[in-house]
Amino acid sequence: MLAFEKLLQPGWGIDEAGNPSMDPEEVLKGAMMTFGGHKGSALSTMVELLAGALINDFTSQESMDFDDKTGSSPMGGELIIAFDPAKFMGGDLESDRDKAERLFRAITYQGARLPSMRRFTNRKLAITHGITISKQLYDDILALEV
Repeated sequence: MLAFEKLLQPGWGIDEAGNPSMDPEEVLKGAMMTFGGHKGSALSTMVELLAGALINDFTSQESMDFDDKTGSSPMGGELIIAFDPAKFMGGDLESDRDKAERLFRAITYQGARLPSMRRFTNRKLAITHGITISKQLYDDILALEV
């Protein structure tokens, strides 16, 4: 948003003093708000613990302290949890896969998006119609040529 000089949506961030702000520069000095109120906050805390403290890596606060609050990309761990569906679903994978697909269709039918939906849609559109970039970005890309 900052690169495009656009304001953030209401409720997305707070400034350094903890006041709600739609100004991306002020929010960079403050913090992004979690989605979903107190439930979203609980989910983000759970992820923070799984991808930081549990695997003995930086939490977000430790990452900010490590980079001296320069605003660079955070340091942090990755935790990948994989489940074998056959162990949980009793062996009828086809039926269970169909059940999951029905759930996904019901979610999208209501207008909600599933993770990665926008990316996959945009990829199809870009392949079909190409993309538009600014003249400045085009010139910057050409300047990178060796």
